[in-house]
Amino acid sequence: MGLPKIKFTPEAIFGFVANHGEKILVGIVVLCSLPLAWGGINALRLKTRSSKEDPAQIMRLVENANSLLNRPLPTDQQTELNKNLGSTSVEPSASLEAWNPTEISRLSVDSGLNRPLLGDIQRRQVPVIFPLEQLVANAGVVAIANQDDLLMDGDPSFAGGFSDMEMMEDPMALQPTVMSPPAKKMPYIILSGLIPFRKQLDEYSSLYSRASYQSAERDLPIWHDYAVERLEVRPDGGGKWKVIDITRLYEDWKDNWAGTSPDSIPQQFILPSTQNLFDPADVPIGYWSPLPALAAKPTLSGVDGMTGGDLGMGDPGFGSSWGLQAIHPWAKEEMKKLLDEQKKLALEQQDGMGFGGGIGNGMESGGEFGGGMAGTTTGTFSPFQDTEMGMDDGTMAEQYDDGMMMGYGPDGEGIMLNQDYCLFRFIDTSVEPGRLYRYRVTLRAWNPNWNLPKKFLENPESGDEQFVQSVTSEPFPSLDATPVHVPADNLLLARLLLRDEKKTYGLGVSDQELLVLDSNEDSGNFEMHSIESKPGEIVGSKKGARKIKQFNNRRISVPPHNVDSDQTLLAVVGQQTIDGKKRPGRGFIPPEPLEILIADSAGILDVISADACEETVREYLPTLPGFQPPQAVDPNMMDEMEMMGF
Repeated sequence: MGLPKIKFTPEAIFGFVANHGEKILVGIVVLCSLPLAWGGINALRLKTRSSKEDPAQIMRLVENANSLLNRPLPTDQQTELNKNLGSTSVEPSASLEAWNPTEISRLSVDSGLNRPLLGDIQRRQVPVIFPLEQLVANAGVVAIANQDDLLMDGDPSFAGGFSDMEMMEDPMALQPTVMSPPAKKMPYIILSGLIPFRKQLDEYSSLYSRASYQSAERDLPIWHDYAVERLEVRPDGGGKWKVIDITRLYEDWKDNWAGTSPDSIPQQFILPSTQNLFDPADVPIGYWSPLPALAAKPTLSGVDGMTGGDLGMGDPGFGSSWGLQAIHPWAKEEMKKLLDEQKKLALEQQDGMGFGGGIGNGMESGGEFGGGMAGTTTGTFSPFQDTEMGMDDGTMAEQYDDGMMMGYGPDGEGIMLNQDYCLFRFIDTSVEPGRLYRYRVTLRAWNPNWNLPKKFLENPESGDEQFVQSVTSEPFPSLDATPVHVPADNLLLARLLLRDEKKTYGLGVSDQELLVLDSNEDSGNFEMHSIESKPGEIVGSKKGARKIKQFNNRRISVPPHNVDSDQTLLAVVGQQTIDGKKRPGRGFIPPEPLEILIADSAGILDVISADACEETVREYLPTLPGFQPPQAVDPNMMDEMEMMGF
């Protein structure tokens, strides 16, 4: 009998499938189930719980071990055990707790393939808003540009002109002129802190990356406003916390500030505008408070700038920026790192990029006051577009650009997702000189579940509140530290003097001089006065108490008005007078540094030294009545003196 012939005609293939197809399918199923069957058999054989693994048996063994470890030992055995362990006491329970924690931290967000295949139906929760970190405060008194003179359509530095006292014209045209731009003194305390930006982003991501309802706007933190509490410390050390009325403070700024000072801090350190949204009609300022424009410093005319007679005095116009005193210490270190990176990049590329390649793109806003705030809005202000669509539970949908999920706001401003912190700044101009203060801050953010349908929320009531509030930051300074002290309105300074200089200013060799940085009666700007002081007396002087001699032999009375610092000189250490004619010889011992102990009206002690005051004294020395600027020397005369052997 011959072998059957195999045909591959369509009829033959169809017939084979019709007759044997179900057998082939059954065989495939059986082969695929064999590994599962073997796994089940292996589990029954090897992984079945034995009697020793029964929970009751395990608990009994634990109790026996615990009683064994905690049983009292005889005195000699306990002494020997402590000696061997090198400890005076043994706590078995504490040792067990170290590797058997009772608290379980939240799992990290799933990423990649380690997540549910068909999504999660996790409902939305209320996030934790983290408080401000590393709050610091800096106090001082500055001269700001005069708003009244600016409103008179004059130059903000010289509006209103100068009085006879401000421009003391000499008949012989030999006495230089002190030009004092109009200004107002303003005591202040600048608060700065760190917003935990990265930490807050992680909190939102852990809650909403797998939520049943997702929104590009709601799933990123958006801060709204904040509350600043201030405690004025009484003499007995007590005080009451009070919330600062920021709206009233803002109105005071508009009435008194001539403009805002430009900021040179890089934008990346400041909270993006898309993450700090508020209605200007209700919240006047955001998390980065503006600073007032400083007044120009007094200048000395009639002195040739090429001879160095300017002595560092500022140019006319608005004053310089606030500098490092308005920058948080963390930002200073980060800016140094950026500067080093920019320098390194510039050296590599050799294209002269320098510092301006990145960090120079700071905030250069300034000018008229307004803080960059928008006008009032109509209707209910909301940062969430889906609350304005009027959609019900069944029609809510996502209508956002995919780019917004990548960390970009509606206006295209990028969010620095790699930034750990953003800066917070607030200036309190309602403080008084000589007072002591403490501060604490509470942040508030938009509730990402506000007005959402209850079916998306784990707690149906979590969508009723419009905002979520953080816990209050730790007070600064802490309750066991010295409070922030606002310095006196009239700053006391010290300097070293030659014997001849003391004669010029009408002082004896043994007289003690203190400098008072007071206010010019006409311009309101800073003006320096030389005051003869004695320990135990208040530093001050009546008008015209001394007469000093000018280089043209004309005598003038100083000070030109009454000066009262409201501070008491307690003690003086060191030597103020220097004998310029006496040369130090062998065995010369330098005198002690000049240090002066003072106390203000509140009893706050302070030590001032000539070394620490040197820069400020040099800056405002030309405003001192009777100041004699260095005289220019003719180069031809110098050549003649050299030829004559001098």
